[in-house]
Amino acid sequence: MIRHFGVNIKEKPGGLKLTRDNYIKVSNKNSIIKNKTYSNEWIEDHKESCLYNYDLNFKYFHLLSKQDFNKELRKFINKNKSFKEINDLTSLSKVPGYYIMVLDEYSQAYVGQSSKIKERIQSHWSKQKEFDRLIFGSKENSILSIDSFRAYDTTRIFVFLTDEFLELEDDFISFFDKKYLLNRTKGGALSESIEAIMNRKTRDLQV
Repeated sequence: MIRHFGVNIKEKPGGLKLTRDNYIKVSNKNSIIKNKTYSNEWIEDHKESCLYNYDLNFKYFHLLSKQDFNKELRKFINKNKSFKEINDLTSLSKVPGYYIMVLDEYSQAYVGQSSKIKERIQSHWSKQKEFDRLIFGSKENSILSIDSFRAYDTTRIFVFLTDEFLELEDDFISFFDKKYLLNRTKGGALSESIEAIMNRKTRDLQV
């Protein structure tokens, strides 16, 4: 068993960092409509679109300044002093609050909230994003999902422990320069998937 931020994580097929080879797990199942499947033609077209979007995102990451990203992160932490950097998730089992996952290699961060911070972050690391949900928008503007990245992509974590963890997530997302965020929709409790789509966040990747 491998330890990362003080907790045990399971090895995943393809390793513990995101690569082009482990990004996609092809499935013909519709993740939204039960018992619906996709045609082979749709699968091949969608796979091609997903890889196109993946390549655009990585070109985008390479254009970002790590120095400017760190300035943006420091500015956020200085404004929101309740966030503290942690190196060990062990004590946060079933502890509520907000969290920021920092992916330094890509100059990206993700702002989240949960009633169980440790378990939520571990779920991000263990998930394989559903094949039909890899693109959220178009192949030209979809942001990569935080659930596509893997444990070793997370290099820093900041947390704000509080029982009132639903109200401020969208405010925290808005504080960040959007070019540095992996959040694909607004924060807070979204009642339905249609609400997430209506508040979808995208970025111009063809620059």
